Amino acid sequence: MDGFSVKEFLRSMGFPLKPSFVIDSRETLEKAAEYFGLLPFFSNNIRGLSVEEMCAPGMLFGGNYEEGCWEWKGPVIRRRTSAYGKFFRRKAGFVSLDLLPDFLNYRRNSYPVKPASTEEMLLDIIRENDSLSSTELKKLIFGKRERSRWDELPENDVPVFDGKRKSLESPLQRLQMGGWIIISDFEYKLTKRGERYGWGVARYSTPEIIFGDRMEIYESRSLEDSLNLIIENMRKKFPFLSRKSLETLLK
Repeated sequence: MDGFSVKEFLRSMGFPLKPSFVIDSRETLEKAAEYFGLLPFFSNNIRGLSVEEMCAPGMLFGGNYEEGCWEWKGPVIRRRTSAYGKFFRRKAGFVSLDLLPDFLNYRRNSYPVKPASTEEMLLDIIRENDSLSSTELKKLIFGKRERSRWDELPENDVPVFDGKRKSLESPLQRLQMGGWIIISDFEYKLTKRGERYGWGVARYSTPEIIFGDRMEIYESRSLEDSLNLIIENMRKKFPFLSRKSLETLLK
């Protein structure tokens, strides 16, 4: 891990958060996602570079359904100021819009979608519908019908089963790691009284659909060029970060 004090460095850089340096609101979470460029939600190989390590004490998940970084991520995602998904070693995090084009170019080259694969089918279905929750995806794919969409796949490429529960988690993670899809929102179940309960269900879309005209993928650049530009951008802000640590985060 890179050893550094996030608090001390950001104070010296004039980072637009409170002097005590905490992510303690939706607004400061959104600013952090935009400023850092790459911001994993949970701790990783770069010490200090995560929402988990930056949030105010007790505010990662908060004490109720209204307060805490875990709940604020939904409103931040809906503002479309950064992209969110399982981008960092299959764990969630943010990518700022200024780095997103090169990030997508690098990742899509690194995680291509194979023809006639589970990933290709899921990507096609999401594109056809603009966005779908994981619940809606399961209903479309595994719902009662004369012929399952999975019947079109090679036998060894059908999704892994977890007991009797059909799981789409692995192919959805691979699509997110490749930057082919992102999480566009979280949806919650409601009680009869209209009160929210349970964990949020992810809604998936593509960067092109969500960001529209703001989205440009630098396909003319090589994988190496996009990687270098991302690393150069990050090291301009944080010169103490090693290239190796950033390459590890971006694998």
